[in-house]
Amino acid sequence: MPKSKSILFLNPDYHCSFFLKDELRRRGWRADILMQSWYPRQLLFRDDVIQEKLRYGIHLGWSNWLRFFAVMVLRTIRIVRYKYVIHYGSLNKEISESGRSSRVFLMLLKAWYRLVRITGTHFVFIPSGCRDHVSKEEWLKIDGGRVCSNCGYEPRCSDNVNRVNFQLVRRFSSASLPGDGQKTVEFEETRIRYKSFDLSLYAPNLPIPPKFVWPADSTIKVLHSHALIGRGSGGKNIKGTEYVIQAVERLKSEEIDVSLVNLSGVASRDMRFHQVQADVIVDQLIYGGYGSTTLEAMALGKPVICYIRPSWKTYLTSLYPEWASCPIISATPETVYLELRKLVVDDQYRHQVGEESRRFAEKFLDVRKNVVEFEHLLLSLDDSR
Repeated sequence: MPKSKSILFLNPDYHCSFFLKDELRRRGWRADILMQSWYPRQLLFRDDVIQEKLRYGIHLGWSNWLRFFAVMVLRTIRIVRYKYVIHYGSLNKEISESGRSSRVFLMLLKAWYRLVRITGTHFVFIPSGCRDHVSKEEWLKIDGGRVCSNCGYEPRCSDNVNRVNFQLVRRFSSASLPGDGQKTVEFEETRIRYKSFDLSLYAPNLPIPPKFVWPADSTIKVLHSHALIGRGSGGKNIKGTEYVIQAVERLKSEEIDVSLVNLSGVASRDMRFHQVQADVIVDQLIYGGYGSTTLEAMALGKPVICYIRPSWKTYLTSLYPEWASCPIISATPETVYLELRKLVVDDQYRHQVGEESRRFAEKFLDVRKNVVEFEHLLLSLDDSR
């Protein structure tokens, strides 16, 4: 039986899981991270994780069956030792109810979740992306379908798969912790300040290893980063990279001393060393909610441009008072040039927004504060049974 005050993060949620793990250990918890074999190593913030080696597919065949059962047996032995499992990403992993092999694997997956729950372990669900949280049908109604039409993953996104995940969340999760301001009707949400940073590691005075130091000059540097593996098919780009490039080129044509640092493929553990050297950071212009880049920028005390849908900000403000004065500069493809220009040409304004970003991070993202709320939620799950 799992012990009290023990927690396993099933796949890390970027750096957030590592920082929460560290703080929980300081508070007397047994806390670990289990990384499944498919998890991209580029996103791994540190190496102190338990790693699954085997990988299975969703198809019938003896070798695949053997891998599947080996993975599930080993995972069960590991997981049932913990009272709480923070499940990052969909519970069904591309399995739908269509096709014989899919139905067989889904039946086994449901049986596995039921078995783990019987042992007294709680699952807490963390969506890893838009389709884990809200159906594609609903996304197509937002901004006239602009989000989906700019997403390279959209052709492979199916509600036949998404809705199976929602069913599993409703049935087997004790809580779910969505991040941005979008609400879902698919399952019950629990809202706490979950996204967390060690603000001593993400700080404006962060030491930079020599191999990451940018060339020194007087140019105002605008940083935009993107990871398009699996998201950039068909020339689509959910972050609006082409509009960022156009905005910077337009500023340069006006003889403004500005340059664009356009990064792709940088490992998660190294990105902060680049971000801390930027004068302005641009995250995304289409999705409508904040991502990891925006939160990292604020923790580092940088002004950040990121499109925050007004209705989502209103909802976040109703939950967290600090959001009323959130310094994220919201911009769309149509307005990014104007917002970027204000930051580039006005040094005082740029520095002011950066300072406000850091103050906001200290209120909303500090892991030392947020872990208290997180711990309270976990311990309350037993009381609610």
